[in-house]
Amino acid sequence: MRLFLILWIASVLPQESVTSQEENRTAQSIIDQYIQAKGGQETLAKIKNYTIKGEVISKGEVVSKFEIHQAPNLHLSIDRFPDGSKRTHGTDGKIAWQIDIKGQPKILTGQSARDYIRHYSTLHEALNWTKQFKTIEYVKETALGKVPVHHLVFHASDGRKIDRFFDVETGLFVREEQKTADENETFMVSEIMDYTKEENGSMVSRRRINHFGTLDQNTLLEKHMVEYRIRSIESNEIKDLKLFAIPASVAKLQQQTEPDKAK
Repeated sequence: MRLFLILWIASVLPQESVTSQEENRTAQSIIDQYIQAKGGQETLAKIKNYTIKGEVISKGEVVSKFEIHQAPNLHLSIDRFPDGSKRTHGTDGKIAWQIDIKGQPKILTGQSARDYIRHYSTLHEALNWTKQFKTIEYVKETALGKVPVHHLVFHASDGRKIDRFFDVETGLFVREEQKTADENETFMVSEIMDYTKEENGSMVSRRRINHFGTLDQNTLLEKHMVEYRIRSIESNEIKDLKLFAIPASVAKLQQQTEPDKAK
């Protein structure tokens, strides 16, 4: 009887280990396929910084124009509105900040700050997903409409999760679902579409549509929708990283709110 138990345990444990390894390989294989679809790791590694310009569209109208400047751990976004006002936000990898249309600065805190800094810690998130998330789970192959997709769940160390979907045929990232960090338990569904091959050899999405609402029995009760449409992309053209310097008003606010370390 004892010999039988030993043989039974020996036969079961390796199988569980193999199953676990297969699941991990499956999730990683989808990410690897996405990286390859984006142009490959070598192509992406050659992109040291970039600038993206485009429009924000709501209810069929252009409500603002945006500029996005990005380098590793450095980010600056500028939103310009039809009335001449603007809003900016960015990070230096240590703090995340924003300045509203009235010129009032704010330093993000808590989960909002962590999400912001994590998102902009690298030019190519997929190269760092396994480091940024506690686990990445392969769920199943399913479909979005008539498009077969792989469903992965990214589990953060704080218990939150992000559902991401990848086109089975192309390997490209096409949809994201997650709860936002605001206080109203808002749920966001992002559609990533219109990929084109840029001069640097990478595939870049030219449109992203964000749907915001609340969930009711896994159905999104949409409150509003925003479309981001990219008009131009430039790679490796940012020569002076002073572009990402923390604005004076944010630096002043940081000094005022920083705990007195001498005490």
